[in-house]
Amino acid sequence: MEREALKAAARAVDVQASENPSLGIPADPEVADFLGAFEEKAIGLDDLDVQEGEEGGRGA
Repeated sequence: MEREALKAAARAVDVQASENPSLGIPADPEVADFLGAFEEKAIGLDDLDVQEGEEGGRGA
């Protein structure tokens, strides 16, 4: 979806949600992502492949 189309759809969702905050607004997944609705998964310490004893490792 083009950026301008995403902006227009996001504005429409925002207007509907502002008029009735208790109403769930169905939105295209691309529009929801544009609005920041999906959680980004950041890496954690367990995701790093650091050997024990190396600088920055959790070893000693």
